[in-house]
Amino acid sequence: MQLTIETERLILRPLRVEDVDDLLQYQSHPEIVRYIPWPERTREQVVEALAKTIADSKDSLSESGDFIVLAWELKSTGKVIGQSNSGLESTRDQLVDIGWVTHQDFQRQGYAFEATRALMDYIFKNFPVHRIIANIDTRNPESAKLAEKLGMRREAEFKDSEFFKGDWCSMWLYAILKSEFNSKPSR
Repeated sequence: MQLTIETERLILRPLRVEDVDDLLQYQSHPEIVRYIPWPERTREQVVEALAKTIADSKDSLSESGDFIVLAWELKSTGKVIGQSNSGLESTRDQLVDIGWVTHQDFQRQGYAFEATRALMDYIFKNFPVHRIIANIDTRNPESAKLAEKLGMRREAEFKDSEFFKGDWCSMWLYAILKSEFNSKPSR
């Protein structure tokens, strides 16, 4: 069975080889990858990363290190406009890390909220997860606002915690517990 989640405007589904051109549009954009651990990718790098993701991504989170990567496909056009990444950090602690990436032409339209909220709901309902976290670069306040809109709270700020793309950066840790998550969507 292949993992698919539907929202009002999106189909969240595993990445496919034929997504390469849509992925290239945002994975090669310097502002989109600025706070993401990828370089600005060439088409060849997107093809290589896509093949690895397809081979390694799971449809469940059962063992520490398992991860799910889902494309955000617009129901209206079939275009991939972003992606969600979630990984099981610890089975013992029932801890999942989540992240999101949105195509530059589809930002500030609620797609990241819609996709991430649906994935969080799916994770809490289908896996033994107690807590979902998001690690957000402090230079990316838009992602922090999204985390807060999703009901996550900022629990920590780690000063100069990562040497990232040539600079020391500070990170915010956002989190939400299963007991705090309300599966009814809000806007």
